[in-house]
Amino acid sequence: MGFAINRTSPLPYYYQIEEWLRQRIARGELHSGDLIESETSLAERLGVSRITVRQALNNLTEQGLLVRKRALGTFVAERRKPVVVSKSHLMGLTEEMADEGLVVTSLVLEQQVLPTPEDVSNIFGMTSEDQVVFIRRLRSVNGLPLCVEICYHPARFYPKLAELDLNNRSIYEILDREYNRRPVTARDALSADNAFGNIAHWLQVPNGSAVMRIQRIAWDRAGIVVEVSYSIFRADRHQMVIEYRS
Repeated sequence: MGFAINRTSPLPYYYQIEEWLRQRIARGELHSGDLIESETSLAERLGVSRITVRQALNNLTEQGLLVRKRALGTFVAERRKPVVVSKSHLMGLTEEMADEGLVVTSLVLEQQVLPTPEDVSNIFGMTSEDQVVFIRRLRSVNGLPLCVEICYHPARFYPKLAELDLNNRSIYEILDREYNRRPVTARDALSADNAFGNIAHWLQVPNGSAVMRIQRIAWDRAGIVVEVSYSIFRADRHQMVIEYRS
């Protein structure tokens, strides 16, 4: 298998497994449609619990690298073709909802500094030695879950971001106020998906429910990538409207 858990590393076991699978996909060792070894088998081979393996697989599913098929197993996701939609200016979810007269609340689920995942480091143009601030939040509207948001920001640009209170606050506004370096342009990639495990639990939907996944890559005024994020929306509470104007 060529991989073993580093039990002296400060990195969580699930994160080590996640990175191992992520790198195998990035290097082409695992192809679209390939079946991933079962949770039970992986747990036994790596000497960890099924819960640890499940968390790693769930995280990769959140990011669109894996897809779970009921009664069949977990597979490497197919590469999706992009459809480009242009917007006049960039806003975060808090600001977009405010424009609609809605108030978004945010609950931080995870917030820490981590080594940059390989696929994310390629987007940032960083090395594996660089670190990112990893943030996972549950976003709700009127007390009802709307989406789970996973964000990566370069730690060297935003060193305090891992320590600030991000509950019920706009990250874009914090980046603007604290660093005068908020994202100003972005590319969002939308795709249909299904919610399983923690994602289904946090969104309060049954396992396998349809969701909309949005990957965002955002740049600052200097054209430097400062955000890679994944947002998983409840399909029954969010719709994407595209306007075409002459």
